[in-house]
Amino acid sequence: MTKYPFKDLLRFATVGNVDDGKSSLIGRLLFDTKNIYLDQLNYLEVASKKYGDGTLNLALLTDGLKAEKEQGITIDVAHRYLETSRRKFIIHDCPGHIQYTKNMITGISNVNLAVVMVDARKGLQDQTRRHALLCSLMGIKHLILAINKMDLVEYSEKYYQKIREDFGEYSVKLEIPDVQFIPISATLGDNVVSPSGKMPWYKGPTLLYILENTH
Repeated sequence: MTKYPFKDLLRFATVGNVDDGKSSLIGRLLFDTKNIYLDQLNYLEVASKKYGDGTLNLALLTDGLKAEKEQGITIDVAHRYLETSRRKFIIHDCPGHIQYTKNMITGISNVNLAVVMVDARKGLQDQTRRHALLCSLMGIKHLILAINKMDLVEYSEKYYQKIREDFGEYSVKLEIPDVQFIPISATLGDNVVSPSGKMPWYKGPTLLYILENTH
C-alpha cells in the first residue's frame, strides 16, 4: 500500500526571462522522476538530433509548437503532469519573451506556486522582476527563486549570494509571504531532484523536496 494513498495536487508555474532554463528544468524534473514514457523518450532523441546538437535536450519535452522548437523559445503555455510518491503536480511552462506576457499571465492565473528561473551568469533581468511582480499581483503566495546554470559559473557561491541579495531588495515591493532560494543546474540535474555534491556551501533542500512539502 502506498504511503500517500490520497495525494494532494500542486499546480506550479515556471517563469522568468527567456533562455534562463524554464523548459530545461521541467524536462529534468520529468526525466529524473521517471515521468517520461518510452515513446516520449524516443521522440526526444529524434527531436534532439533534428533541432539540437544531438545530445538529449530535455527542454524539447515542453516546447510543443514547431516554431518553438526551431527558435528554441516557449511561445504558448505548455502543461505537463508529474507524480511522485508524495504528490501530484500540474506544471505550467510559461513563455519568457515580453511579447508573450499575456500568455504568461494566463499560465499563472490558477497556480499555487511559481518557480522563477534566473541565469546565474546574468543575474536579475527586467523580465525576472516583471514576472515576480505579476506573480505577486496574481496572489501567488509561494515563490522559489531557482538560480540556474550554476555549472557555468563553476558552482561559485558568490553568484548565488549576489542574486539572492538583489532579489531580497526587490522583494520588499512584493506581497509574497514565502520566498525560497536554491542554486541549481537544470541541464545536469544539480539540486533539482537529487542533492548536488558540487555545492557544499548550500545546505538547503532540493527543488523537488520544496515542491513536495509546500503547503
